[in-house]
Amino acid sequence: MNYLAHVFLARPTPLARLGALLGDFARGLDTDLLPEEALDALQEHRAIDAFVDAHPLTRSEREQFPPELRRFSGILLDVYHDHFLARHWDRFTDDPLEEVTGSLYSALRDHSSLLPPRLLEVAPRMSAQDWLGGYAELENIDRALAGISRRMRRETPLERGGEELRRRYPDFEQLSLEMFEQLTAFVDQRRHESPGLAQHG
Repeated sequence: MNYLAHVFLARPTPLARLGALLGDFARGLDTDLLPEEALDALQEHRAIDAFVDAHPLTRSEREQFPPELRRFSGILLDVYHDHFLARHWDRFTDDPLEEVTGSLYSALRDHSSLLPPRLLEVAPRMSAQDWLGGYAELENIDRALAGISRRMRRETPLERGGEELRRRYPDFEQLSLEMFEQLTAFVDQRRHESPGLAQHG
């Protein structure tokens, strides 16, 4: 899962949403400094990623990518999921998208001392350009994939991921909608079984 999905799945507090995002910025992160609420969300982030990576739907879909993209299919699917979550946001929650993303952006500013170097660097642009809310637009998916590609040590075909999304748009949409239905159930069940964790949403 990518940024928006983790923030959506987090408990509805700024610190939990921040902790959920931190899972994608682990390098240089000092977990000893994190409040318990943020640390719980970080651990939940990792459980969600493990669930998605091992899921039969994910494994099957990764095999459908063209050979040159298959190695990067996990990254591409994560970004695609954010696109469809943003497009179908009202299907999954009554909380307005701009309120949820705004809560995260405020947490990034209010708790900047907790941020690892990479997130501290990108947080101002993430907020000012509304990266998470912008995932609803295909051109922003293209930009996100280009940015990921630039951060790779070697040249990658990730920038062609937007073409693949457009080519098989209905297939990826169906996959994402089904995955989010299962993910919300997984998160609810995990919290039910884990003392001290609130129910989802």
